[in-house]
This record gives sequence, structure tokens and C-alpha cells, in this order.
Amino acid sequence: MMKRMLGKGFAAVFCAAGFCAISGAALAQENVALPLDEAGAETIALSDAGVAEADVSRLRTVREREDGEDVVEVEFSYGDNSYEYMLRETDGMILEWSIEGRAVEEATPELTLTGDAASSGAQKTDASGEAQTEQDASAEGQTDAGAADGNAAGAAAGSAVKVTVDGTELIGYEEAVQIALDDSGIAEADAELAKLKFEYDGRFYDYELELRDGRAEYEYKIDAQTGEIVEVERD
Repeated sequence: MMKRMLGKGFAAVFCAAGFCAISGAALAQENVALPLDEAGAETIALSDAGVAEADVSRLRTVREREDGEDVVEVEFSYGDNSYEYMLRETDGMILEWSIEGRAVEEATPELTLTGDAASSGAQKTDASGEAQTEQDASAEGQTDAGAADGNAAGAAAGSAVKVTVDGTELIGYEEAVQIALDDSGIAEADAELAKLKFEYDGRFYDYELELRDGRAEYEYKIDAQTGEIVEVERD
């Protein structure tokens, strides 16, 4: 197994797809009592994943103590994928989620990570005052990036789709996947996404993902604030 560590200064690039601006968890929490009990945690996790309780299997919920905090962990299976959530008991914030299985790339959950809503609305306003959708804004950003002749830092700063988690601005998970694809050189059409995970440990926000291309397997850890590749392993 080959392992390399990349230094600071890696600039994030961005993907064409927009990121959900309204959190299912935020909506769910309006009707969830705090501190969280097992039922409340299930409501938030299932809503964030965009699935109904009747459609999942192996639903399991437990209370734990993690890094000095009381948390509630929710696990379930939906289709060919397994989901895991860890929520902070005091406010219902999603500290961690992961999807793993044979069809991760087909999962369509919101996964906006937080109980206090995401940053940008469904629309932005361009310089002329006309509204644009997130996808339009992202597509324009791609055009700008191409004109920048490889200046990813400037492109990312001006046009990357962002979300806000607990008051901290992060890149969306779709952008993290694109960063890994670009670094690995795997064409999106040839890539199999076998695992996707978000984690907040009280200090750092990270995405972890596993890409496969035939017999090659890549595991990435990406800083969700900066888009920097923290660690990559190739097997």
C-alpha cells in the first residue's frame, strides 16, 4: 500500500453539481425535542438521508459518550447502501455521517450535515441583479476557472459551492469527490464510489472517501474547510 502526505497550500477545485441548500435535518429538528432521544435522532438521520423509516432495514440506535460529549448513533440500510449517523445529543447537530456499499454514487440524500441550515439559499444574485440557481453559478464558475489557465486557487475562492456547518463554511461533499477524481486521474465514468464519510471531531471537518477504478483503490481524506488533500492511500 502506498501512502503520501500532501502539504498545505492545495487549492480546492469545484464540481458542476450544486449542493442542497436546505437541510432535511434542520426541518426535522423543528419537531424534535432536545436533548435528543433515540426516536428524535432517527427522525433527523432519516430525514437528512431522504428516506422513510418504512423503507429502511436493520435500523439501530444507541446512546454513546464520544470525546466527552453525549451522542446518539443511528445506523440503517437502504437499498445496497449502509448509513451511519452520529448526532450531538444537546442540539441534534450531525457530527458524522457515512454511506458505504455497492451503490454509493446512486444515493441521493441531502446530507447537509447540520441542524441550523446551510449557508446559501436556492438562488444567488449575479452582478446584474438577476437570480441564478446554484447550478448556474457553479457552471459559470467552471467557465471562469478554464479562463484562469489552471489558477485553481482563484477559481475556488470565487465560485465554489459552499455550505455552512455550525457556523463554519465548508465545501460540499460533491466537491470533495471531484477533488479526489481530479487528483487520482480517474475519469468520472470509470470511477466507483464505495464509501463517503463526513466527520467533525471538535476541531477539524473532514471528508473521507474511497474510489475504485478496476483493481485500483484510492482512499482520500480531504479538509472540508480548505479542500486540501490531507491524506491519500493507493492500494
